[in-house]
Amino acid sequence: MKKTMIEKIKNNKQGIMLYGLPVLIFLLLVSVAVLVQDGTPYNNIALDLGFAKIAWYAVFILTGISLGAYFAYHEFKRVGWDTELLFDALLYAVPLSIVGSRLYYVLFDPIDRYDSILDVIDITSGGLSIHGAVITAFIFVVLYTRKKKMNFWLLADILAIGFFVGQIIGRWGNFMNQEAYGPVIESEFIKTILPNFILNQMEVTPGNFHHPTFLYEGLWNLVGLIFLFVARRKRWFKVGDMMGLYLIWYGLGRGAIIEPLRTGGHPTDALRMFGLPANVILSLTLFMLGGLALILIKRKLIPDQPYYVDMLVEEA
Repeated sequence: MKKTMIEKIKNNKQGIMLYGLPVLIFLLLVSVAVLVQDGTPYNNIALDLGFAKIAWYAVFILTGISLGAYFAYHEFKRVGWDTELLFDALLYAVPLSIVGSRLYYVLFDPIDRYDSILDVIDITSGGLSIHGAVITAFIFVVLYTRKKKMNFWLLADILAIGFFVGQIIGRWGNFMNQEAYGPVIESEFIKTILPNFILNQMEVTPGNFHHPTFLYEGLWNLVGLIFLFVARRKRWFKVGDMMGLYLIWYGLGRGAIIEPLRTGGHPTDALRMFGLPANVILSLTLFMLGGLALILIKRKLIPDQPYYVDMLVEEA
């Protein structure tokens, strides 16, 4: 039995490293962020250099981007693409997506707190929206694949994994800022099952523990991520389907579950569009667009797309 287990580990060494290393990095980062604290609410500054401060929010966002790129790097090799194409894309896509994310947040922020351009670009205390990043990245990928003559749908599928990874990890930046929470928890059962370090940080006002919607969203996305990790190695979906699945899964969870909860949190937390929660509208739009891309465009207009697994030139 012991020998069999050792043999399985040896045979799956590459897979264990691929998936285990990011998990280890994430757990270490959360542990360090929490263990260095003296109490709640947590200090959201990771490093004070005197002339500049590095916030935990930025650390988690950049870690999410880096680990998303890590998975993309390995997938580029498996589909036979030059990894330099990935690095070239990241050089432009990351800053553009951050700008798009910030502009989306500023545009739909219900509070008028931007008196100068410095206020607009100040993200030291948060103020980014994944919706803006997704929209910007999607536009960039369309243009980049046309210029480099790459398969847009294949790159979109690889990008879907990166989106999930970035969102799962990046949400912990909101946790450190004590934001992106829901209404006060009424259920004693939920209070019991939540880890103390999360529950205590969600005590926004004395005696009032709020729903950690950042955690709920992360767990929802984790389920979607695991499914895509499994699905892309099976003959289940064709090229481009996984981006559609990402949009459906994320849009449904964010629009129908997470954002309705967040509107019951801090009154200024939910972004607004025409007086309505902007992220509910955009998330459900992503859901509908994902379904449209998956069911109509992919199945009706381009039914001859190959299966994703057939695009691999290296073993998983």
